[in-house]
Amino acid sequence: MSDHIVHILPEQVASQIAAGEVVERPASAVKELVENSLDAGARSVSVEILGGGSALIAVADDGSGMTRADAILSLRRHATSKIRSAADLTAIRTLGFRGEALASIASVSHLRMQTRRAEDEHGVEVAAEAGNIEDTRTCAMAAGTRIEVRELFFNTPARLKFLKTLATEQGAIAESFQRVALANHHIAFRLSADGRVVFDLPRANLVLERFRQVFGPKIATKMLAFDLDRPGIRAQGLAASSQESFATGRMIFTFVNGRSVRDRMLIRAVEQSYQTLIPRGRHPATLLFVDMRPEEVDVNVHPMKTEVRFRNSGAVFDVVYHAIRDRLADQTESAPAPASSTDDAAMGLITMSSAIENSRAGDAVPSARSDAPLRLVPDAPSTVAYQRPLTLAYDRDARPGVTLAPPIPTAPIPMYSKLRVIGQIFAGYIALETEEGLLLIDQHAAHERVTFEKLRRELRDGGIRTQAMLAPVSVELNPARASQVHGAISELRAMGFDVEPFGPTTLLLKGAPAVFGPEGGAKLLGDMIESMGDAGFRGGGEAAFENWLKQLACHGSVRVGRVLELAEIHSLLADLDRTEFKTNCPHGRPVHIQFARGQIERMFRR
Repeated sequence: MSDHIVHILPEQVASQIAAGEVVERPASAVKELVENSLDAGARSVSVEILGGGSALIAVADDGSGMTRADAILSLRRHATSKIRSAADLTAIRTLGFRGEALASIASVSHLRMQTRRAEDEHGVEVAAEAGNIEDTRTCAMAAGTRIEVRELFFNTPARLKFLKTLATEQGAIAESFQRVALANHHIAFRLSADGRVVFDLPRANLVLERFRQVFGPKIATKMLAFDLDRPGIRAQGLAASSQESFATGRMIFTFVNGRSVRDRMLIRAVEQSYQTLIPRGRHPATLLFVDMRPEEVDVNVHPMKTEVRFRNSGAVFDVVYHAIRDRLADQTESAPAPASSTDDAAMGLITMSSAIENSRAGDAVPSARSDAPLRLVPDAPSTVAYQRPLTLAYDRDARPGVTLAPPIPTAPIPMYSKLRVIGQIFAGYIALETEEGLLLIDQHAAHERVTFEKLRRELRDGGIRTQAMLAPVSVELNPARASQVHGAISELRAMGFDVEPFGPTTLLLKGAPAVFGPEGGAKLLGDMIESMGDAGFRGGGEAAFENWLKQLACHGSVRVGRVLELAEIHSLLADLDRTEFKTNCPHGRPVHIQFARGQIERMFRR
């Protein structure tokens, strides 16, 4: 018996361990083989699977092909044509680069490769079993490469045992294939499973066209193109309108330099760009392409190459957030210029902090005195709004391989004030007639968005304007919470309430947010105090202030049940059209619902 307890593993065992890292399941093998086809310059890629990919994976392409020597060498570990030195790892420009995938797949399967370069008279066929080359011969074939992988994991029963059902593995393959197809719209893709065609995607001129091929026209018409190019970083793609949301985040696709990745920071940037636009717990549909210098991103983090590390993640987050958020600010077919340059929650929160500090220092909160009654909608901005058409096209050239202009018409959000007002329904919904059908506006949601945006704009400008009361009003506090409320006076002042202590359990209210007018200020203050959490207005940090603004806008907005005069309806619609993110209330609920004319006519069997 040997005295050594440390020994070098046999090459075959080492290869199987490596295969476990790179080839996690059949979907991993499909991904690696298809990416090799793309690196080879293929214009058409076809994939066939049997038995969820365990029985057969066949990938055929019309790429550059290989010589006999290269074909044999490609099945050896760490053999690759894509990098030559360690320095190349700092600037990866291909999808594959480690030289592990093909060797790893071969080590746990029966693999047969046929490949031919266009300039060669014949192709070469290489057969391997468990990583060992069994046979090589010439073959007749068109230029390109075809790889057949049979009985995947036949010699690693533990890995085979942990595979899911055939349907689950097939679904994983389809999802992986789908991501690659979305990132490469100029390439034709075909996937068949057990003889049934799953995807048959011809080459597309535009990203939106490929999106429509994959997901259908219904959601494709709701996608808005975005593009923001800053020094060193470009974020572009497609984002669903704010009236579309999903129960899970599976419709968020993120790519970095053409590579599909799962990055929490990118997903967080996408999700945050929809804040106050879709309900909490819902998720958007987004196709995000981030392009940057290869040396600014490390893709050599995990063998699966689906994780990345950014040199400057903060800058990437900022570009992605603003690229989508700025696009969502204007979803109308003919929309007004926003009252402020960019919706920036972070900027508003910083200004909120400044306003609070000023209040604590004793500075006066901006005020506006008026005897006017409570206004239904805020005053219109003094600047003249101009119209800009909705368009998914770009003046700039898209990155190579990504063309975003639309091949199909979109369904833009209308200018509400331009539509014919039919009337008010159930004292809560405004009925409008459009060319396409009937549109119902939730008056509370609409007014809530208008009010919220005005409050946030005032906050960015230094503080919410306060309108003085004709006479101060005393507000009695719950003795159990009085000290907590007194501790939040600075926050209440920053939100537009001119208050001061008046005894241990009383506040003296001298002014209320000007957007609502002085009447009802005491009730509004009471509602805000009632909704205040145990930690006051400081719980959750600065980000919590936006939630309090939502509460303030909600409590101060016109309610369902209020009968509106026609002039009030027109005023609300006009202010709504001047407001960013007008399609949803700050909590994400839709402002309007549309009933198509054809839908109505079908109900009457016309």
